[in-house]
Amino acid sequence: MTTPTNHVRNQRRNQNARQAMMISGLSTIYRNQTTTHAIQTHQQTEPRIFLLDITLKDMNERMYSKIHAIIEKGRIRGRDGTETFFVYKKKEHVIMSEDNIYEIRDQAHIKPRDNIPLLIERIPVDGAVTPVEIGILVTSAPPSFETTTVIVPLLVDESYYKLITSSTEFNGSHISPNHIVDRYTKIIVKLHPKSMNSFVFIMNENETEVLDFYFTTENGIIKNSKDKITTTCKEDIISFIDHFKLCS
Repeated sequence: MTTPTNHVRNQRRNQNARQAMMISGLSTIYRNQTTTHAIQTHQQTEPRIFLLDITLKDMNERMYSKIHAIIEKGRIRGRDGTETFFVYKKKEHVIMSEDNIYEIRDQAHIKPRDNIPLLIERIPVDGAVTPVEIGILVTSAPPSFETTTVIVPLLVDESYYKLITSSTEFNGSHISPNHIVDRYTKIIVKLHPKSMNSFVFIMNENETEVLDFYFTTENGIIKNSKDKITTTCKEDIISFIDHFKLCS
């Protein structure tokens, strides 16, 4: 499975995304509803879309504190009872062994009395990695108020984890003694509760450092098409970029 790093993002920055977008030619545009169903029923993880021009160092040193403040402010209900952002947090414990990758999932919502953890195997599946460009209109400060189009390079990574629930409940005998445990917090930001698209931050366990960040989508990737990303998904990405001032 392709693992995003700063090196990958910097390496992709100078590629011609338009050439990559034309590879699929004039194939029919359609959405894979089977993939959407698999994501929503927790049989696999979502594809990810990365911002190529923003490194983890940029995010940690310059951006995340402002983004966090905007998110928290947006979650405060106003007099009309509305919220700008809907934020969900999920603690994840992942076991990396020499043979397999496992997620330890809490079952408190299923068995509140027993609260016995469930072991989920993560099987990496490689997918296409495609650079894409989107244009965003940016208006300059007064008095000019000039409007220009800023090209934002993205990287669409269709790799995912296939999720398989263990037939038995968690048991240490399943796991090789040669393993490490990663604990982190996933912060998921949506523009409305039922949105198919999210802006995700992977934080360390104490939420003091951004380990990774990307967009996810349940139905925004178009296979066999030069466009690659649906209009709705692009609009949500542009909204996040505008809200969080990622182009400034």
